[in-house]
Amino acid sequence: MRLLITNDDGIYATGIISLAKRCYDAGHEVTVIAPDRERSACAHSMTMDFPLSLKAVEIGDYEGMSAYSLNGTPADCVKIAVSHVLNEKPDVVLSGINNGSNLGSDIVYSGTVNAALEACMLGCPAIAVSQAFGTERIEFAEKRALRFWDSAGLAVQFLDQTDVSKLNGFIYNINFPSAPVNEIKGIKMCVQGICDYDEAFEKRIDPFGREYYWVSGALQHNPFNDEQQTDVKWLRENYVTVTPLRWNQTENEVLEREKCKIDSMKLHS
Repeated sequence: MRLLITNDDGIYATGIISLAKRCYDAGHEVTVIAPDRERSACAHSMTMDFPLSLKAVEIGDYEGMSAYSLNGTPADCVKIAVSHVLNEKPDVVLSGINNGSNLGSDIVYSGTVNAALEACMLGCPAIAVSQAFGTERIEFAEKRALRFWDSAGLAVQFLDQTDVSKLNGFIYNINFPSAPVNEIKGIKMCVQGICDYDEAFEKRIDPFGREYYWVSGALQHNPFNDEQQTDVKWLRENYVTVTPLRWNQTENEVLEREKCKIDSMKLHS
């Protein structure tokens, strides 16, 4: 298959390189277009206030695998790839592998997930892929690289067993647990959960005496995730999670219930 791969961690991030190499080794035609730097939590933003520059780069000794960096957002990367770089639409757009999970309500902020949703809006089947980490995220770089490599292999297996033609109007959001691959219990298709944080903005003072704020917070338990068997619950229990997500956010139940009432309203100047 013809694959376009992007991310929000940047073109040289371990996750995207692992995924690109695994896909290439599996015989897929791979083009990588990703931000030239970290763009995490940029959601579905686009660049409107400065020109975009596309640069050919090398991310490994893989003849035939094209790679480019862009000084824009993940959504920019998908847009420019489909409209200007690729001769035809890719069979699938893969976004990831993200450094950290993208679960529940956190997906609203995710550049990784929203790059896949942008591809979906452009008529391309798309899958977002993320790797959860525990303490290894900070302490064990080698173990972290191994997690990416193993999960990239599992992602290719999932791709090869998926009828991508059915990814129409929605994407798959995949999260791999922080556990070693031999401790993963299975795979679960599940609903999107809720991520609650004891969020705080820490007020600090810089060397010039100016105030600034630093956001912090830890994930809190929400009973909804256990009651509804969400992605948050299953990932915590060492399952791979797969959640179908739509870019169209219309609440159809409310639309049907309230349409006659709203349509009959009289608004006066």
